[in-house]
This record gives sequence, C-alpha cells and structure tokens, in this order.
Amino acid sequence: MAEDAASTAGPVRDGDGVRLVPPGPEHVRMLVGLGQDELARWWGDAVPVRDETQARAAVAVASQGWAEQRPWTPRRWVVETRAGDDGWQGAGTVEYRPDGHGGVEVGFAVHPEHRGHGVATTALGLALGYAFEQDGAALARWRAEVGNWASRRVAWRLGFSVPQRVRGLLPGWGEDTGPRDGWIATLAREEPRRPAYPWLRTPVLRGERVVLRPWREDADDAAALLSVDDLARSFVGPVLPPATQEGVASWLAAQREGAAGGTGLRWCIADAEDDAALGLMSVFGLRSPFEMGCGTVGYWLLPSGRGRGAVTEALTLASRYAFGELGLHRLAADADVRNAASHRALLRAGFRWVATEAQACVYTQDGEREDNVRFELLADAEVQQAPRPGPPASVLGSAGVDGTDGTGDRGIPTLRTDGLVLRPWRSDPVEADRMVEAATDPVTRQYLPELPDPYTCAEALGFIDRALLAARRGEQLTWCVAEEGSDVPLGNVSLSGLDRGTRTAEVGYWAHPQARGRGVVARAVAAVLRHAFAAEESYGLGLRRVFLRAAASNVASQRVARAVGMREVGRDRLAETLRDGTVEDMVRFDRLAEDAEPSAPTDR
Repeated sequence: MAEDAASTAGPVRDGDGVRLVPPGPEHVRMLVGLGQDELARWWGDAVPVRDETQARAAVAVASQGWAEQRPWTPRRWVVETRAGDDGWQGAGTVEYRPDGHGGVEVGFAVHPEHRGHGVATTALGLALGYAFEQDGAALARWRAEVGNWASRRVAWRLGFSVPQRVRGLLPGWGEDTGPRDGWIATLAREEPRRPAYPWLRTPVLRGERVVLRPWREDADDAAALLSVDDLARSFVGPVLPPATQEGVASWLAAQREGAAGGTGLRWCIADAEDDAALGLMSVFGLRSPFEMGCGTVGYWLLPSGRGRGAVTEALTLASRYAFGELGLHRLAADADVRNAASHRALLRAGFRWVATEAQACVYTQDGEREDNVRFELLADAEVQQAPRPGPPASVLGSAGVDGTDGTGDRGIPTLRTDGLVLRPWRSDPVEADRMVEAATDPVTRQYLPELPDPYTCAEALGFIDRALLAARRGEQLTWCVAEEGSDVPLGNVSLSGLDRGTRTAEVGYWAHPQARGRGVVARAVAAVLRHAFAAEESYGLGLRRVFLRAAASNVASQRVARAVGMREVGRDRLAETLRDGTVEDMVRFDRLAEDAEPSAPTDR
C-alpha cells in the first residue's frame, strides 16, 4: 500500500530510504498483514495485531500517546520505505517504552515483504536517536527470545552489548504457555551505534580426510550426537549434549552462540567423503581481556571418528584459520593427563607441551582430581621452536617456590666431562621422543617397573616438568646426559631424596639403547658424584654419602656403581618386584665423600 503523506500526529524521523511516522488509518492494512505473519506473532518484538479492529485500536492508542507524550508513554512509529515514484509504503513497526527513570526498552517488527534489506536496523537507529537526543534517555534495553537471530543481529549492528541469556525472561505464546528463555542487551547514550564486538562466520574448511563445517539442526547430526560414548564423556562430559533428543536439540540450537558473541567458533568434524559427523572442533576464549590475540582449542570424537587421524587434521585446519583469518598469534590446549590419545594428536599437529598442572581436572563437585596437561601452538614458527622461557627471577630468587628461605633453590647446574654435557632436560617434543624410546626399551622397563604403560610423550614431558620443579625446590636434581657437539640425549642421571640435614642422596640412572656399551653412564655418574661431594663454597652440594639400590640381576647397573667407586654394602632379600613379576634381592651400594675416586671410570 502506498501513501503520499505521513500522519502529522507526532514526529517524523527520516533516514536512508526509510522513515518513521506515527501510525495512521492508512497503515491499518499493513498492520493487519504484519499481525497475520506467523513469525512476527511468534517473536512478538513489537506486538502485532490480528485483525482490523485491533489495528485501528492500536493506531488510536499510539496517536494518543504522541499527543500526551508522558514520561512513561510508549513511542510508537510505523516504518515506511520508498515505493519508487508512488511515495512511501508501510514496512513495519518500531517503538520504545520509557520506564520513567531514563531507560527505554525497544521493539520492532518488519513485514515479510521487506525483510532482509536492513529496514529494521535503519528504523531502530532512527528511534534510538530520538530516544537519546529528544527524549533524554540514558540507556536502551533490547530483549528477544533465544533463537531470534535476526533481531539479535539488528541489536549487534547498532552497538548493543553482548546479550546475556536469562531463563524464563519472556512469556509463552500460543499453546506453549510456559516462560521462554530470552536474551537481553543494553546500549548507553554515549556509546557509538556500530558493532561493539565481531560477529564471526563459521566457515567450511576442507582437508584431505575431514571437513570442518557448521553443525546442522537435522536428523543426521542429531543421531550422531546421540552416539557419544562413555569414553568421550569421561574426558569432556560437561560440554557434551545430554543424551536425550531434547538435550541434543537444545545443544544444536546453541551452536551459533560463540560466533555471534565473537568469542569462538564450533565446527562439526565431518568425513570428507560422506559428510557424516565424526566429532567437534572448537576455537574459543577469543575475547579474554588478558589474552588478546590468543585462543584455546577443544575437541572430541564420536566412536566412528577415532583411529583415522581426524583430530590431528582438524587441529591443523582450525589453527591455520585461526592464525590466518582470525589474526590470532597463540593457541592453547588442555587435556587430562590420562588422555594419551589427545596428547599425541596435539604433538602431531605441531603443539608443544607447556606445563603439567597438578589436580587441575575435576569434573564434578568433590570428584576425582587429575592433572591437566597444557600445550601451545604459536603462529610465529621461530618463537614456537625456541626454548620456552623459564621461571622469572622472582621465582628463582631468594624465596623458594615452596615458601622456604630458598637455600635449596639452585636449579640444575650444567656439568661437563669427557665428550658429555649433563644439563637440564628441555620441555621439547624432540627430547621427549628420546625419553620415550628409552622408557619403552624392554631392558629399561624390566628394571623400572613404576614407569607408566604405555609411556607417551605426554608422560615424558610431565616427567621433565616435575624434574625442573623438584630441582627448584631443592628436592632432586635430574640431568639429561647429552652428547657433546650434537646435543643428542643419551641417558639420565638423578640425585633424589636430597637431605641437607644428613647430607645424603640416592643416585639413579638409565641409558638410551643407542648409548649402551660406550662408557656413557659411568662417565656421567662420576661427574655427578664429583658435584655431589664438592664443597658448597665450590658450588657443589657438600654431601657426605651417596647411595644406590639395584636389582640383583641388573648386572650393568652394578658394574657402573663399581666403576665410579661405590661399594656393595648390603642386600635386602626379595625386596624388588620387576616388570615381569620376578621378585629378587635388592643390592645396596654407597660411596662416601672421603672415599678415593677411581680414575677413568667405564661401564664396559
């Protein structure tokens, strides 16, 4: 319907091809059409009428409101758009309702024939201008039922805050009379009327075996989500959809939330050939005020997605997009210490271990406490490959990390001997791989039965982390025995149970299979004993006794002990159970500070 002139019952607001006019009799037909639209009636932003009688009554009420303009009277306009040479035609409604205290609540509805052309954004912007500039309002409030994404996008374009979800905010409608969840957001008068945060798009990312795509609210994706098994729930249960049709439907409906709020993206990991859902990949935490440019990845797989490298490829696709398109410079990942499959996927995707956080995974109130393993991936390849920065001076200074006076907080000194460098282990997947090779060797496993099975890079990195912390606390010193020049790890020597009171410690060691039979271990242990017995004023440990325990059948370990001047001092009968279940004697050795040091030790 075209109109030649606007009603003069109230103010007219002009915009870019859109204007606001007070409702008049010429708008009745448009109002009835709007009120008969199912979508407008369901969302009910600016409550539409149902028939001509109601429409005329609404026009009369609006006209009276404009005539009186009391502080609490709603301000209601009809939205008109240009109709070519025919003038203007009604396209919807927009209003705000003052609360009498400087706040207004906005509402709007657009006729189906005019949707998708920015009419609502322009119209609401004009109404806000009048509220702030002419009516003296200080704050505008917008609210809509959860799921009304079109309305939410209008509020976003005009600078409203990130919506908060409120349970039961809105009344039911039709047969559904129960309260409905709603979003609410605000805009202050002094705030700019442009987006205050990014509204992200969830792109489709294609790999060789998997595709990252948005989740769909269809029967296939819903059925896939209902197949989530206990293994996935044991590690990521709190973020999974409830195992019911209603729970899955609600979870699917909420998938756009992070993207719309600019905080993250969620993809369905789908099979590249048949598009079947295999799991989830997400990048979230994008707007943390203390971690700008950083994000965190999260993922899980359905049973049908496991064992095919899906997570590794999905991580690669997601991180490439995060660095290239989102402009991030760092991604983090967290995994339960028991989730070795997750650790392997992260390492294969280029992430590196950062820290193992004690008792950081607790899934229920008063539940079991498990360690959390943290990884990172940096956009800058050079920084990613560089050694991680160690603790700051405030941690390594005079105050020990355990609250003591710090006398034991010396770190791990670098020792050098014939062709070897004894240094701290590095938190690096390459060094962890060498440790895994040694720890999975049958000989090593037989005599170190306490090693986890399977022993993965995550276990190795956790060992390194604990070793560095124990050194800073003065409890234990652990050295990587590396080949001089190549710096390749050949073995490990440790002094544990450091007791400053009795000035004693226990030495332990193992060799990488490639280093056996070359005298590596004996030379390394001899260097450690020299450091252990050296006086503190000479930067040694000032110990008076170092002891060793070895299984009776571990002839190689006993040979090293004798080569470095240790003496057999006793035997604990049937005190050691080996990996294969064999129970045998434990042979004890020790060496005192005053004992003579043998020359040129060898373990051959």
